[in-house]
This record gives sequence, C-alpha cells and structure tokens, in this order.
Amino acid sequence: MTDLGRIGNDVIDLLDPEISRHHERSRFVRRVCNDSEIERLAASEDPHRLLWSLFAAKEAGFKVVAKLAPGIPFSPRRFAVDETSTRVTHDGRRLFLQVTQDHDWVHAVACQGEGEPVWAVERRRAETGQSTAVRDLAVRLAAEHLSLAPATLAVQREDDRRFRDDLAPPRLLCETQPLEVDLSLSHDGAWVACALLRLI
Repeated sequence: MTDLGRIGNDVIDLLDPEISRHHERSRFVRRVCNDSEIERLAASEDPHRLLWSLFAAKEAGFKVVAKLAPGIPFSPRRFAVDETSTRVTHDGRRLFLQVTQDHDWVHAVACQGEGEPVWAVERRRAETGQSTAVRDLAVRLAAEHLSLAPATLAVQREDDRRFRDDLAPPRLLCETQPLEVDLSLSHDGAWVACALLRLI
C-alpha cells in the first residue's frame, strides 16, 4: 500500500454524561488544547461542543500520523486545529480536516493525500457491540463506494505492539486480499463511524 494516502476519523457522543463538564476542568482543557484553542473555548457560546470538536479533530489527526510514524504517543496539544476547522497540524505536517456535527454527536475526518474521503456515522443498536457495529458499517460503506458485494469484504486488524491498543490500523480485505483503500474506525457511546480514502 502506498504511503501517499492516510485517513483518520473520530466520533464523540456529546450526550455522554461522563464528559458533560470536561470543558470546566482546566487541567483537562490544558492537556488537550493549545493557548489559541483555549482562548477560543473561553469565547465560545458552547464550550462543551467546541472542546469535543477539537478533541475529535486531534484524535483523527493522530490516527493519520500514527500510521505514518507508528509508536508516537498521543499528545493532543501538539495537534493544532485551525479556526476554520479545515486543517489539523502536527509538527509541521498539515492534514485536511472536516468536522461535522449533529445534535448528539461530533465527527472529524483527517487525511493526507489525494482522493475524496468518504465517511459515515450511525447509531448502533443497543444489542450490537461497538466493534461489530463499526465493522459492519465499514463493510456497507465500502461496498457501496467501491461497487463490491458486501459478502466479499472484511475488516482485519493484526497484532502490532507499536500501536497504543496493540493492534495495527484496520485494513479492508476483498476475498482475503487487501484493497488499495485506507480505512479508519471509531466508536463512542451510542455512535459508530468510519472513513475511507481510496488510494490513487
């Protein structure tokens, strides 16, 4: 697979009560945001939503950079989100950014390389586990985008201790063969999300 195209995405369940007051926790805010972003939070009419939009953007950017430099730690302050939320930058590397919001969630897609990212956010059924739900969503999105039969597609993650969860980034397979598509998965609370970047 070429190194030219990489994608990352992150979804946040905004209605999760455990994160509802994090924008009031100065230590957490300083750990996530740089000085400019802290100023934006202070001036925001909805700091809860803005904080988690920034966090999702940084997490999405991290997923891209981690594919290019496996083993890097996630230090959110080192990922800077511009005021228009169209770029996230890490140590001079500028990534395309798209942030989308709904009442219940915020979703960020970051990518490097050519091609148009394709993504989806979906509420999972309560009886379906997060991992199963997000893989199912990825297969359906890929099948539609690539004009392939869903039954031929699968998502694979191999063991790899260089990454923070000891698993390599997900790969999309067709009939057990890797496709020239970069894939990112995310889930949080009631929501699952995925993003694809077709490599050129």
